[in-house]
Amino acid sequence: MTQLLEFASLPADTFAEGPPSGGNDGTGNPIAANGRTGPFDSQPVQGFSGVQFADENGVYWFLSDNGFGSKANSSDFLLRIHKLTPNFAGAENGDGTVAVEEFIGLADPNNLIPWDIVNEETSERLLTGSDLDVESIVVDNNENIWIGDEFGPYILKFDSAGILLETPIATPNIFELNNLNGQELLVIGHRGASGTRPEHTLEAYALAIEQGADFIEPDLVSTKDGVLIARHEPNITSTTDVAEKPEFADRFTTKVVDGVEEEGWFAEDFTLAEIKTLRAVQRLDFRDQSFNGQFEIPTLDEVIDLVQEVEAETGKQIGIYTETKHPTYFDELGLSLEEKLVQTLLDQEFTDPNRLFLQSFEVANLLDLEQNLLPETELENTPLVQLYDVFESQPYDIVANFEDPNFDPIAVYGTDLITAQTNYGDLIAAESLSGFINTYAEGIGPWKRTFVITEPLDQPVDGNGDGIAEITEQLTGEVLPVIEDAHKAGLQVHPYTFRDEERYMVLEEDGTPQTPEEEYAQYIRLGVDGYFTDFPATGNLVREQVVADEVRSPDNPAVEGGEAVANLQRSRGFEGTAYSPDGSTLYPMLEGAVVGDPEDSRRIYQFDVVAGAFQGLVGFYQVENPSNAIGDFTPINEREFLVIERDNNQGEEAQFKKIFKIDISEIDEAGFVAKEEIVDLLNIDDPNDLNGDGETQFTFPFQTIENVIVLDENRILVANDNNFPFSVGRGPDIDNNEIIVLELEEPLDLDPSLGENPVTPPENKVVFGTAEDDEFDAANPEDEFDGNQNTLFARAGNDLVNASQGQGGNRIFAGPDNDQVFAGNSDLIKGGAGADTLDASLGSGKNQLNGGGGADELIAGTNDTLNGGAGKDVIDASLGQGNNELYGDKKSDRFFLGSNDTLWGGSGDDEFYAFTNGDNEITGGSGADQFWIATAEYPESANIITDFELGVDVIGIAGLGIGFADLELTMAGDNTLIGVENQPLAILNGIESGNLTQDNFVIV
Repeated sequence: MTQLLEFASLPADTFAEGPPSGGNDGTGNPIAANGRTGPFDSQPVQGFSGVQFADENGVYWFLSDNGFGSKANSSDFLLRIHKLTPNFAGAENGDGTVAVEEFIGLADPNNLIPWDIVNEETSERLLTGSDLDVESIVVDNNENIWIGDEFGPYILKFDSAGILLETPIATPNIFELNNLNGQELLVIGHRGASGTRPEHTLEAYALAIEQGADFIEPDLVSTKDGVLIARHEPNITSTTDVAEKPEFADRFTTKVVDGVEEEGWFAEDFTLAEIKTLRAVQRLDFRDQSFNGQFEIPTLDEVIDLVQEVEAETGKQIGIYTETKHPTYFDELGLSLEEKLVQTLLDQEFTDPNRLFLQSFEVANLLDLEQNLLPETELENTPLVQLYDVFESQPYDIVANFEDPNFDPIAVYGTDLITAQTNYGDLIAAESLSGFINTYAEGIGPWKRTFVITEPLDQPVDGNGDGIAEITEQLTGEVLPVIEDAHKAGLQVHPYTFRDEERYMVLEEDGTPQTPEEEYAQYIRLGVDGYFTDFPATGNLVREQVVADEVRSPDNPAVEGGEAVANLQRSRGFEGTAYSPDGSTLYPMLEGAVVGDPEDSRRIYQFDVVAGAFQGLVGFYQVENPSNAIGDFTPINEREFLVIERDNNQGEEAQFKKIFKIDISEIDEAGFVAKEEIVDLLNIDDPNDLNGDGETQFTFPFQTIENVIVLDENRILVANDNNFPFSVGRGPDIDNNEIIVLELEEPLDLDPSLGENPVTPPENKVVFGTAEDDEFDAANPEDEFDGNQNTLFARAGNDLVNASQGQGGNRIFAGPDNDQVFAGNSDLIKGGAGADTLDASLGSGKNQLNGGGGADELIAGTNDTLNGGAGKDVIDASLGQGNNELYGDKKSDRFFLGSNDTLWGGSGDDEFYAFTNGDNEITGGSGADQFWIATAEYPESANIITDFELGVDVIGIAGLGIGFADLELTMAGDNTLIGVENQPLAILNGIESGNLTQDNFVIV
């Protein structure tokens, strides 16, 4: 069990010099809680949200956060970094007190912040908790102070005196749409803005356009005199006031529509002039009825006129997404819809294929459009969309056509795939999408619940707390591969219908209610190309949040000014910022999920200190519960870090306060870094009762715990944020600032340059490249770069760096272009964004190569560690002497094997190629991997594959002149040995030989 070694406490009522504070809680009243009432005479020393080592052993810099908890109540709280010296109980002569030494005040005297701050007009421009929410701190090698903020969120750079050096650096929103071609996600106004206006009215369409819809969707039926009007069904009883018109009482009738008997009034029994005497009504009684009887029923011509008027007035080019309703039914009435649709579009000169989709639930009419009506017209490139009902049902044209015993399916459908039994499930199968649907359609429109699977609840659930239980379904977690199959067939996917009301919502897998916004985000993550929505405002908001250029909180100045939307919850910015041991890279971690990301994900960014710029995402940290927050983030070594994860409770209600070790070199298929619990802060052994509570079990039950730093391989320092004067985690009195030292159960692999007694490398030379193509050669005595513990920043240009003949210990940072770097001994080499070649084969070993972004080639020597980074990389150990560690990281990488190496593919579909050597241990990771265990020659010894996945991965053999029948598959313990004529090729760990078939192999 983790043990409490040392304990110190700074009383809550500790103040430093400065002006009064706590005078305004946001309502004009002073701050008041737990017997403390502002304004306070000076500035409280409280709310620690980050810790770093100061210049003396046992002395620390603690960052106080934004003040009294919010932007509104912290305008007189000055942002500061306090130097503290704990006199730990448990240490020699320690009494558990904390000495407050001095502070650094944060300020912007150079007017770099581009928005108005509280002290805007003063010369010092001291920063307050209403200007920035400072939550994490790093001190770099030049003693500059980097701070992670939550209002932006921003990265902030200060000098050692607390003066802001650069404009706050905004956070890029790194999100790739997983859709067909990476094109813009479409918001389609389903029947207009039908959630707030009667459907299929010009007013509903106009509101949809105003709310951000790219397309509006008119369903089309025909009047008696052959005019196309916008109605969802030929039966107009529920969507118009026809029942209130006595002059039409005799038109009430019973008909059979697509095999179903209906009664009411039908559009085809009315002329357009008669239709124009009717008014639209809201068909759903739980929606707003106040617009009933006000709006006309529009024609398709009038819908096109509206769109063209909007373009003329605003410049917006809105598209029209038509649906022909019950085409077989109307054909039988002699009122075919398709010819009228085509002619209307041609007459209106509305023919731009980028502004049109024509969709239908039937098949034959879409084939007729594709083959007969659209060719050789200005509409010939118009995209068609096949709609899908529940998979067990059938398109009605198939039902009707096969009722004729002489029907020839080839003549109509052009294929014998269509039979009398063909249903929507058959038509959405992968082979149908790629072999039939994509011959006439450019997209599909499935009902969302047919491929994101739910199950009924035993009892309805009240999800929004209004006292009415309306949620009746729960997600199972099963998602059918409809989107993936459609995209492989070159088809867009536009599911229907997204609605805001609770009755249409579901529970998440964990039982929590899914909000409308979360539902949109879920489908965006799945890769849809657009969606039909009754509420375009909601659909457009989520889209803007997902595709925004920056991550922004509600407190971001652009959001407050109405110039942008927030896509991160308030107080969920950079709560933790770690750094690489060499100080060249920051790793800021968001406390909350960005809209579009999984709810349990927390982005870990990579930030280049020298460039002062974000370099992308490392991956995601996965919280145990989506409501959990991050407390702090600190390094152990180049790959491993500590993370505080906590719930939002305090005292006896606190259930989750833990510290995890993560490894950013191990990332799963979903992008999550590996994590391992190392400390439970609610269960700590305290045999000496250091905090004096009379107990030998110690807990740290504070709401916010936001400070952790590694002291040595066995000890860490942790501190709380006491949220003065509000938190009562210890209770019943106000919380103090507690600082503790914990002894871990297992030692950490601490980098020698970290901890309270770091090993400082000899002073080295710093060399900078130019923006042009540079050459650096350690073998050249006249070169500034001598290869002896140099730090080289190559910068822009296609650079050549040769450190192979230097003494080693260099840190080489490639620039953004295509560089070549040759390592020597114990060098650290980081590639940039370009396609780099990092070669350690000429060196003497113990080099660390990291490809960075771009498609890189990394070549190993001996005892080297290679990490491909974010690109699709080639990692080659075939020239090396062995004992290398090779990591593919995130994309689909290609590995060439040497001998006695350890390889990890990471995420992506990786390829591993063995040559004459062997004794390698290969872990493919997630994805469909290829393990080529022999290529032209037999390996000297078998390679071990640790995670072969049947039905996903394949074993490859090339150039041996053998077939599957020649292989010898035998069991060796729990593993399968693959050999040929007693020559071992590979060992598959955990695989039964009897489960291997020819399908698991590719032999060429």
